[in-house]
Order: sequence, then structure tokens, then C-alpha cells
Amino acid sequence: MPLNLSLPKLPFNLPWFMFDLRNLILITTATIPGDISDAKEIVLTETPIPGLGFSPITNGGLGNRKISFSIPLIRRNNTVGNTLIRAAFENLRNRGFGITGAIGGENEFNPNPKVLYQYGVGLPLVYFVKKCDFVHKQGWINEFGNTKYTEVQIELWLDETNILNKIESQWRRLAGYAGAAMEAYNVIESQITQQRPY
Repeated sequence: MPLNLSLPKLPFNLPWFMFDLRNLILITTATIPGDISDAKEIVLTETPIPGLGFSPITNGGLGNRKISFSIPLIRRNNTVGNTLIRAAFENLRNRGFGITGAIGGENEFNPNPKVLYQYGVGLPLVYFVKKCDFVHKQGWINEFGNTKYTEVQIELWLDETNILNKIESQWRRLAGYAGAAMEAYNVIESQITQQRPY
């Protein structure tokens, strides 16, 4: 019997969220991100050597892990529209204000916010906010001139120096061994139980 890690159907889903670590704002919405792009560049370099019939390949390192997605902010009310939830996202594209900034103090050297993000990409990890762009949909402006439908385009770059990433890299290595072993077992099990035509 193939190994199965499925749980019984649960009556809930863990919600989509990002936690703004600098501004201490939990961002979550009833709508969830669309397709999530998850990329990490593997840098290889060809090194031409005169007289050699090929160019040896050297490993030039690895790029940073980058995830990107878009999320719709839809509020059909005829007063503030989606202005309030959009303000939480707007903080992600400005300098972090921290605790003192909430009461008027501001430090021009505060870095841009980082977020704790998990949905759709594995364990919760800390990411730099690289992009937070808005597309305000035409025809979705209310009587007070506030937007009711905005698409937020997010790009996050993994903070690979963070302790959570170091823990996740160890977990990933162990999970890789376990996943490969489980799939090998499932392949062998399916071969044994498969009906052969001869």
C-alpha cells in the first residue's frame, strides 16, 4: 500500500497572510493570491579556453529566491472602498516606521519593511519587499472617488541570512531524502500491484 501523508478533510484552511515585521501590521484578506511564481537563479558560466573543443562550465553561484504574485483587493462599499486595506499594503513600499513612528517619531534611516510570509510556498520565512505595485481597475471607483477594486502586484526576495531560512534549509535536506524514499517505495509498490498484459 503506497504511503499517504494526507489528513482527513479539515473544515478550515489556514488563511493567507503577510506579517509586516517593521510596522507590526498583520495583512490578510478574504481573497487569496493568484498563481505564485517562485524562482531562484542558478548561475553557470562557460569559460572559453583556446584550443579546447568546448568551454568548461563553472558554477558562478546562486541567485536569491524570489516569489511574486498578485492579489485582488475588492471592497464594494460606496464610502472608503478598499482604501483601508490598501493602506496596509502601501506601508510595504515605504520606509518602515516601527513603534515610535506610530506616534509621530520617524527615523530616515529605517529600512524598508520585511514580511513573514508562508502561503503557498512552504514554511514561514522572512522576505524583503521588492515590489508592491497597484493597478486600480477602471470602472470600480465609488461616489467619493475611492477605488473599490485594486490588483496588488507583489514581489518578495528571501532574506537568506535569516535564522528561519537556515532552519528551513536543514528541514529541506531531510525532507528531500524522505520524499525521495517515499516516492521510490510508491513506484516499487505500483509495479508489484500493476496488472501486466503478459
